[in-house]
Amino acid sequence: MRRLPSLIALRFFEETARHLSFNRAATALCVTQGAVSRQIKILEESLGAKLFERDHKGIKLTAAGLQLLPCVSEAFDTIERGTRQLTTGRGRRRLVLSVPPTFATQWFSPRLGSLAVELPDVELSVRTEPTDDCHCNIRFGREGLPDAQSELLMIERHTLVGAPKLAGEPLEALLGKMPALHVLHNEARLNLWPAWLQTAGLPAHYAEEGIEFSNLQQAINAARKGVGLAIVDRNMIVDELADESLVRMSEIEVSGPFGYWLDVVQRHAALEHVQAFAGWLREEVLKMG
Repeated sequence: MRRLPSLIALRFFEETARHLSFNRAATALCVTQGAVSRQIKILEESLGAKLFERDHKGIKLTAAGLQLLPCVSEAFDTIERGTRQLTTGRGRRRLVLSVPPTFATQWFSPRLGSLAVELPDVELSVRTEPTDDCHCNIRFGREGLPDAQSELLMIERHTLVGAPKLAGEPLEALLGKMPALHVLHNEARLNLWPAWLQTAGLPAHYAEEGIEFSNLQQAINAARKGVGLAIVDRNMIVDELADESLVRMSEIEVSGPFGYWLDVVQRHAALEHVQAFAGWLREEVLKMG
């Protein structure tokens, strides 16, 4: 049995070494900078060696990184040649997905590197609204659809978050002075704040005022900037909590009632690459615990 580091981490290492920039590597891989940093850390820990050093100019490879890079590049070149020979014969398969904007940015994009490894011969087309040619639709909602194979992926886990500079202040003092950042759905506020305050045993008036946003992504960005406090689905802020650009202001968490669903169009359900994508999606959700 081979004892290898994570192939995803090795791929992220190669791209970071190519650009000597976490930001540019993240852009090339269609993931966040936090995702790149985590994978590099995982690889360094598994190897017991530091691969990059930071200085005033940015990052550079260590002696260990310089030693590892040609081996990794050669291995990936070999894999690429082998898979290209296979896919040239059978043709690339197209997978059209519809993904909500916030889900696409916060959850899906950081995992595109893993998806590319899992489905190397699939040409991906990601939309933010369902279209006639969509194979799969990831949807925010309460229940499945009768005309599709609907599968619940995850239930929202709402927690109170804000900028790091606010950490340590008394909770009620914060709620009293910071605006509540609300998210709209179908032109009405989602019930995130009232449900969380009720669970926390706190007065509802803390949620009466505030700032409204048309999507969760905007509320997350505003919370990161210290504009106010937000009730956010923890599934959507994994990177922000990891790099501490957002911090939890309370341990209280409220589940549901909304979640994210995978809807597979009936006529596409038997396609091999659609089934492979659904399997990959389930595995990624399971990794979250």
